[in-house]
Amino acid sequence: MPAGGDVENSYLPPVWNDDAAMVGYMAMIKARHVNPIDHDRKVKFWEEAIDSYCIHQKNAVFTLDTLKRAFRRGDQIPASLGIVIEHAKSHGTLVTLNDWKEKHSTWVNWGVSQLSKTSSWIFGSGDSMQNSKIVHIPTLKRQSEEAMNLFIDEFKSQCDGTGEVIAYSEFYEKARHIFRTKENFDILLEYMSDTGDVTVGQSSKGERIIKFRDIGSNDPVQFTEADASVHDIRRAMTKVEREISVLEDKAKKYEDECRKALRAGEKSRAASFLRQKKRITKDISDKDGQLQGLLNMLHQLASTKFNKEVLDAYKIGSQAFKANLARHGLSPDQVDKTMDDISSTLEDYKELEDAMSQGFGFRTSDKDDDLQKELDALMNDEKKAEEPLGLPEVPSGRFGLREDDQEFSVEERSLEERLKKLRG
Repeated sequence: MPAGGDVENSYLPPVWNDDAAMVGYMAMIKARHVNPIDHDRKVKFWEEAIDSYCIHQKNAVFTLDTLKRAFRRGDQIPASLGIVIEHAKSHGTLVTLNDWKEKHSTWVNWGVSQLSKTSSWIFGSGDSMQNSKIVHIPTLKRQSEEAMNLFIDEFKSQCDGTGEVIAYSEFYEKARHIFRTKENFDILLEYMSDTGDVTVGQSSKGERIIKFRDIGSNDPVQFTEADASVHDIRRAMTKVEREISVLEDKAKKYEDECRKALRAGEKSRAASFLRQKKRITKDISDKDGQLQGLLNMLHQLASTKFNKEVLDAYKIGSQAFKANLARHGLSPDQVDKTMDDISSTLEDYKELEDAMSQGFGFRTSDKDDDLQKELDALMNDEKKAEEPLGLPEVPSGRFGLREDDQEFSVEERSLEERLKKLRG
């Protein structure tokens, strides 16, 4: 009987070595309507056990037969694994590999799959339920998270700005600690494609290429010709780097041979080695120039992508700004019309103030002005008529005579005296 503490069996439940508890779990689960609490408890126990097994195996694919071997307890085999698998399939945590492939196959492969199903139905199939492969969805979800973390840590920070494009073979080798089989890796890529995290394309030579979703974007990833070009350029760079490495080894070898020849006194032979080294050094310089040119192309591709993203952001911002102006009724024509209305209103208000400042007086017309002029003329004439005539002043002395006048009579003097008295 396997022990729960062994490294090889660390996936086993903590109660695995408890005989009393395991008797019930190893027995057939009764129908849920008979005892729903007991049914749910045992189903949950085996679902967690299967989950732990997939984590331990680093494999999201298994068969009923492998589960029976993995959870064999002495001569006891779990009797309810089939029921648990059907329950998990109905809840979407398990799916048969055939159903998975049918969902993710091309039309041609779908036709082949349907033909295969028809043949199996007519002629029978050698595969039984025991050997039918089953895909564990929770394990794929965990593996997907680990793959995204690997991408961020190992590839995202590429200095050329194109780290999201990765060769299939390169990522497969880097991610071997996440899964155990290539079959699991391919299913994982299909799962990540369903979630929009990756897409798989091909280069001009038919090589498979993985493209990861940009971390700052929520849109599903799309594979383009530019991505295929990035892969081809990287392949060319790798080839040039290998050639440079080989040439550098040769240059070092010729330099060592030249030194040996000099120490042996073979100057002509040393000169020959030196010439070969110089030729190889020139080849290295040429290859390095090619490498820099390819690297510049990668940078330009990354810059083009960045510029497009900026331009798209500008377009979105412009459209949003226009929509906001339209929503609030703002436009040059509307503003001009509003300003004209304000100016007209202010002019009307000024005229209103001027009219009110005149009080209740009557406004004079041209006829009223003529009438006023005629009235003024009559008033002037009246003033002239009232002015006194220009007569001489009344004499203050004798009546009509000067005091020194000697030629007046007694009667005149008497009359003058009486006149003074009257005045007094």
